[in-house]
Amino acid sequence: MVSALPGFCLKKRLDQFLDLLPAFRYESRVNPRKLTPGEISSAVEKIRKRYETYVSKYFKPRTLREAFEERYIRALRAGIDISSFLIAEISAIEELIQREEARVAAEPAKPEAAKQQSYADRVLEENRKRIIKYPDIPFHSDASEETRRLLGALSDLLRDHWQGIGAALADTMYSPSSPEMLTLDSQLRYLASVDRNETPQFLIRLVAQLRKFPRNYSLVERDEKEYILEAAFFLNDLFTVLERVKRVYTDLGAEAKKTLEENLAYVWQMISDFRVKEFKRKRP
Repeated sequence: MVSALPGFCLKKRLDQFLDLLPAFRYESRVNPRKLTPGEISSAVEKIRKRYETYVSKYFKPRTLREAFEERYIRALRAGIDISSFLIAEISAIEELIQREEARVAAEPAKPEAAKQQSYADRVLEENRKRIIKYPDIPFHSDASEETRRLLGALSDLLRDHWQGIGAALADTMYSPSSPEMLTLDSQLRYLASVDRNETPQFLIRLVAQLRKFPRNYSLVERDEKEYILEAAFFLNDLFTVLERVKRVYTDLGAEAKKTLEENLAYVWQMISDFRVKEFKRKRP
């Protein structure tokens, strides 16, 4: 237990505690058998997910996740028994979570009417409600839900709407063979895929970052933000084209008009749901 560590002050920074705890434990508690490579990978994933829970649920600093990755690399370089190290790490994060659960349980119960969601919680819940209707494509289990569902929305656009959009624009300056639509087609196919089991080209770097060990979370967040930004540029450019065609080409056939109206509304809904209407590409 943590309280048995001599001279350890519980008020010290938590990341210092996490650095010290494994060193005390895995030297005195030797695993009866070595973990297989598959078991090691599973243990690492479990620890990562538990840190994600600890950080997000109890509002702890994200640096705690990165500290685990750094400790693991140090353990490998120092030749420490990895099986024992991982068991100690699992014990450490489970103990931290249990401590937070006990703290929350010990807080005085509030009357149901007095319980209020924080502003941040309400915003997060409202944002999730907007995007939950889009497919969740788990190209990597640790990618953010927003990125996974944005991929789902773009993939649906490519698979179910793109051909119809091209047909509706066939007799306009934005026909599928026009430079503008060829550019948009290339961008969409870079961001999404008809096959949900295939990772789009744009996300390959993000997947590589998520597979790295240690995982650099700042680079993961950078790649996810870049994906969302590039998708925002694409969606706003597409909406501009569709809106311009509707305004200029008033003599389109009934079927083309219907398709145009439906997809104009669909694209705007995506822009609104993912909150990207302000992210437009700068024009020279």
